[in-house]
Amino acid sequence: MKSTAKIVFEEELVMLRSLKKYLFPIIFFLVLLAATAESIAADMAKIRSDLESHDWRTRLSAVEELGKLRDKESIELLMDVALNDRWRVRIRAIRFLGEIGDPDTADLLLRIFTNPFLNSECPAIKWHTALALGNFKNNRKVVDALVEALNYDNLVVREAAIESLGEIGDSKAVPFLLSALKDKSFAIRFSSVRALGKIGDQRAIPYLKEILESDEDPHIRDVASSALQNFNK
Repeated sequence: MKSTAKIVFEEELVMLRSLKKYLFPIIFFLVLLAATAESIAADMAKIRSDLESHDWRTRLSAVEELGKLRDKESIELLMDVALNDRWRVRIRAIRFLGEIGDPDTADLLLRIFTNPFLNSECPAIKWHTALALGNFKNNRKVVDALVEALNYDNLVVREAAIESLGEIGDSKAVPFLLSALKDKSFAIRFSSVRALGKIGDQRAIPYLKEILESDEDPHIRDVASSALQNFNK
């Protein structure tokens, strides 16, 4: 008959063997985690260094890397670039901020879009910022700014604002988009019809039907037909 001490010893031995079975994977995971964290820290250090480069192409490559990481630190760096770099690099940062869609960045993008001291009245910056804002749904300030942009003189900025209003899908934009259907520009009319189809507000149906039946441009009629189909889904 086994002694109590021997039984306890054997039970402890079995427990140790069981722990050993799971201990190696745990240690391996912790080592891998530490190595990953160290690698990320090294990458971020290089990115920060590249952002200080005199070569705008190097800074642009750093922005591309930040767009892949998409963590809090990366977003903060992208926000800084969106305000302070040359226009090509700023635009890439702005578009990444839109794609990431962090709610905390909406106000910054709005400032860039509406403040001439921040956008230098550059059509490219305003166009890309308008498109970036289309990723922020349920933000009334964004909708208001894009609606206001429908009065801008620049055609491409107006078109981008309309596209983003369609992506956001807020019915507040519908009356303004209906008015835009009378615009002389093909691009504005085309994008307005498409945006109304995406929003899906019933008020647009009679206007879209009228366009389908009577508009002289076949491309406008085609997009009106597609927009009306969205109401039947």
